[in-house]
Amino acid sequence: MRRDWHLLQVGAPYLPGRTRYPEAVQYTYRAGGHELLLWLSSPSPREVESIQRGRASFALSIEPPLIVLLYRFAPAITWSDAPFSIHLVPPAQRVLPPPLGQAEESRALLQVILVDADTGIVRALRQLTWSPAFTAAIHAAIAAQATMTWDAQAYDAALRQLYQRYPTSEALLSTATARTEGGA
Repeated sequence: MRRDWHLLQVGAPYLPGRTRYPEAVQYTYRAGGHELLLWLSSPSPREVESIQRGRASFALSIEPPLIVLLYRFAPAITWSDAPFSIHLVPPAQRVLPPPLGQAEESRALLQVILVDADTGIVRALRQLTWSPAFTAAIHAAIAAQATMTWDAQAYDAALRQLYQRYPTSEALLSTATARTEGGA
């Protein structure tokens, strides 16, 4: 398990002692917080700058049992996506979002972490917020997903079918039920 967010530093290892990761992206909602973790192989200065300060755009695609977060950090990070299932979150960290009536005007905080997959070094950290409408939409989707019976094979099959129908993130964007710009 990784270190807590407040201990991460640009220029320091993501996990002490680990220097290589496969290229991947992971969106998760755990312990009551949203996180987007990108492991990119030798990210360019332009990619680092886009994560740190670029225009951040987000979209949400929901095709039960799937929740897919789409994101873009302009200009260097084009539309990409990260599927999510609350059922894959370790039980000790599986906290559901607050009920809609309690947080209708709240803005969720997203923590973005860019790690160089070739070195294990954190290259960028950023915190931003989502609009209240986007926050409500993603929280409702997570709460609904939590009520579904978990079947790993069915989830994997649904994910394969989704990517067959929408082979690119830009194609998947056409299914978005909510969109927002990231705020500081």
